[in-house]
Amino acid sequence: MGFAQDNGYTPVSFEEIMSFVREGVNTQFGTAFTVETFVGTNWYKYAYQIVQRVQQGEIKTSEIFQKLQLYIQSTNERIQRPSVSHPGLIEAFESNGYVVSVKPPLEADAGKIFICALLDNAAIDYDDDKLAVCTLIKDFVAAGVVSMGSEVETIILSNGQSFDFKFNLPVETPILLRLTATKSRNHIVAVPTDEELRQTVFDNVNARYRLGWDFEPERYFEISDALWANDVTLEWSDDAGANWHPEVSELLYTDLYTFGLEDISVVFT
Repeated sequence: MGFAQDNGYTPVSFEEIMSFVREGVNTQFGTAFTVETFVGTNWYKYAYQIVQRVQQGEIKTSEIFQKLQLYIQSTNERIQRPSVSHPGLIEAFESNGYVVSVKPPLEADAGKIFICALLDNAAIDYDDDKLAVCTLIKDFVAAGVVSMGSEVETIILSNGQSFDFKFNLPVETPILLRLTATKSRNHIVAVPTDEELRQTVFDNVNARYRLGWDFEPERYFEISDALWANDVTLEWSDDAGANWHPEVSELLYTDLYTFGLEDISVVFT
């Protein structure tokens, strides 16, 4: 039985096994049968059924090795599944099309996990998404860890037991963004239009900020994003512009700042 990295173990063919028999007869009895002359001999007739049975055993053994390989692969995947406190858990959800955040572990939360999923409970397909997220929690969170949250789905396991799997929805806060920039006299680079700058801010924040992260304005628009400026400041407001804040906003894992392109303004000084 041969082995290949891609295909695993492959059974020996009927012809190969019969060749072994022919070579054994030639060696033992001093004959010189070829493949063609061996067919039809009494030796061939006698060995025919035995070779068939041996070849069937080869096939069964090959199937066993294939199943063993699948078992080992499945076991390795379970071993490598992300733990409840590892960033891999977030990546596992993202690979299935869902954005989530996880509450940082605290001693008081031992044995529990708090997950927030970026879903809209008013969407038509929310029930399907809720079931999908809870199924992922079942699949990726270690056994014995209880999921917590306001959204609940009861799922029956393979052994017939049913468990509740839970998660939270985001607490969305609409904000305004204001970019203040001072033009540099040392650069002749063309200054983008107001619309282009607003679009850049919009794209940068969406690329660098996500559910559950602290809101860090200085990361979203830096001087390197504006070669034509000698100073830039990005600020946020959660009270319709009454107060503006350039500093970091520390957020909970369920918090999500939301904004649209129309919520961004640009000021030149």
